[in-house]
Amino acid sequence: MALAIAAGVITTAVLSYQAATQATNRYGTYGAVQLNTGVLFNFYALSGFYVDTYFAPNYGRVAQAEMLRDEFYEDVSSASAVYCLGRSLQTSTSQRPSVIPINANYDARRLDTSEAFRLFLAEAVPATSGYFSSYRGVSTAQNLSIYILMPSDSSAQLWVRAIYEVDFVTAVNPAGTYASVRRYQGTVCTDYYDIFYPASDGTVAFRPLVAQFERRARQATVEGSNDLLKLAANRPFYFIWWPDPAAPALEARSSQSFSTGDPRAAYAAMIGRTSFFMVAPMFPPL
Repeated sequence: MALAIAAGVITTAVLSYQAATQATNRYGTYGAVQLNTGVLFNFYALSGFYVDTYFAPNYGRVAQAEMLRDEFYEDVSSASAVYCLGRSLQTSTSQRPSVIPINANYDARRLDTSEAFRLFLAEAVPATSGYFSSYRGVSTAQNLSIYILMPSDSSAQLWVRAIYEVDFVTAVNPAGTYASVRRYQGTVCTDYYDIFYPASDGTVAFRPLVAQFERRARQATVEGSNDLLKLAANRPFYFIWWPDPAAPALEARSSQSFSTGDPRAAYAAMIGRTSFFMVAPMFPPL
């Protein structure tokens, strides 16, 4: 009986120690990450090279990410238009306008896709020219900007309610990737969450960040691979993926595979990668 009790005590101690070490890894890994020049200034208007942040996985950062997601949905619920723009470069204050000039005679219904808005934005705000990538279906760009417009009382301006930016930066030290998701009103960062992913042996990149589903009626025009995501019955929509602070690594070791005619093939690399998967309306609708 004494031996059995002793064995039970030892087993409980081992399990308690294992749980404690796992909890420490998820809740308490915190440290300085060195980034390249200008990154912190572009993101947060901060000087320096080092950012103190949590290392993945971390559940505290999950709570912060959930609050930002709620804010995103609140912005979308009051929006007049939502445009997801892929990019490889990092933006700065000049790419975050609070108002966008527009000719009073311009028919804003022409801005019915993210691509149409990208071309319009490059002319209306020249500082944005060359920053955003053209895409149909899914964006293969490393980073993402989401412009959320709101109803405007001006015939000469489009009003921007908020801009969300998702960026992934290769750290200088330690090895890994610094992920940051931020909300801006004009040039002011009003909210954010960030997480550092230590280098892993995964090779599947965290993309696409957005998939654009057009109206099914557009299948009347045959466009080959661009027809794959023409599935929306009435209103077009986006699939959007943000990094998950609870995930132990950013890169995956493998991804699912689907036949070339399966719409999921366009975003197979993102299936099961993050709990921060969102659906947002694409409007004005195509």
